[in-house]
Amino acid sequence: MKPGRFCADDVENLTGFFLKGFRGMRIIHRYLLREYLTNFFYCSIGFLVLLIGNFLFELSDFLVDKRASVAVIGLLVYYQIPYLLMDVFPAAVLFGVFLGLGRLVRERELDAIRTSGWSFPTLTAPLLLVTLILCIGAYYFNDRVVPAANFRYEQEIRKLVYKDFIPFIQENVVFKGPDDRFFYLRRVNERDRTVEGILIYQSEGQGFPRLIAAASGRIEEQFWHLKEGNYYELDRAGQITTVTAFEELVEDVGEDLSVFLGQSKGVDEMSRAELKHYMAIYAKSGLSISSFAVNYHLKVALPFAGLILAFLGLPFATMFPKSGRALGLAASLLLIMVYFFSTVLFREMGVSGLLSPFWAAWLPNVFFLVLGIVLLFFVIK
Repeated sequence: MKPGRFCADDVENLTGFFLKGFRGMRIIHRYLLREYLTNFFYCSIGFLVLLIGNFLFELSDFLVDKRASVAVIGLLVYYQIPYLLMDVFPAAVLFGVFLGLGRLVRERELDAIRTSGWSFPTLTAPLLLVTLILCIGAYYFNDRVVPAANFRYEQEIRKLVYKDFIPFIQENVVFKGPDDRFFYLRRVNERDRTVEGILIYQSEGQGFPRLIAAASGRIEEQFWHLKEGNYYELDRAGQITTVTAFEELVEDVGEDLSVFLGQSKGVDEMSRAELKHYMAIYAKSGLSISSFAVNYHLKVALPFAGLILAFLGLPFATMFPKSGRALGLAASLLLIMVYFFSTVLFREMGVSGLLSPFWAAWLPNVFFLVLGIVLLFFVIK
């Protein structure tokens, strides 16, 4: 049997690995995974420290101006770590694969293993499986932990910004809501969710439009509790046909419209479920949802970029001999930079409507996957 060729024994070994799991894993698999995961862990820590240092540098002027305490700075770093970890994850996978497998290549261990009858796919299949498991974990981490941490981070920043002013007050808020409703709010207090000077205009399709005016109110999700106002019905010429005064009125506006009142989360502070919910609200209101849609797909594309880059890292690690290690590390760093640049570029194209949101999120992954599979084909061959 020639090294590097698939045969019946290879298929049996590969199938046996998936069926028996890690307990029945061959020694060589455990050896390779130890190399990979050790380098993955150290690269994650190293990159994270660098990003935290850069984060503190970018905020240094702001924190000095606001005279933030050490405790507040520590809290900001703590809430930012999950977001930074997701930036680190794809790079750590690529460098973990390159450094782990690259050491076996440099010391001729991989040649000895393949000469003994191990094909490249059989040898590296456990590494890809472990990377897939890491990506699944990263997906849930990115969908659950990261948005919550980002939301808390933004809250702390807002406390610093507004600590010398009256917080959470907006004036003259105008927006279009679902079902052809138009809202004007003279004053909004985000802290206690109260509003003053309310006008709600709704077109009733083929029927007469109606107008609600109230002096004040309180918002509880989709129910607005309005006080001291009038309920007007108008004809098609805009003339008032009916006026009904009320002391208190509960109006069901159909949706939780906090997204329009400055109480909303940014796209980085929402889970996929929340993004989908707000996409539906914005679509009903006739507003652009491209930013929400691109980030909705990125919530999946970014965590699984680790698996894509692992496909690229496997053949890439075999392409540089011992004398070319520095060149290989430089090339790996360049690939990471290209990946993140293309991700940002296509994201902006998706938000601006030049690409569909799905392809704006997934095109970088598709390109690097194709490149990795082509290189992997030549290594196997």
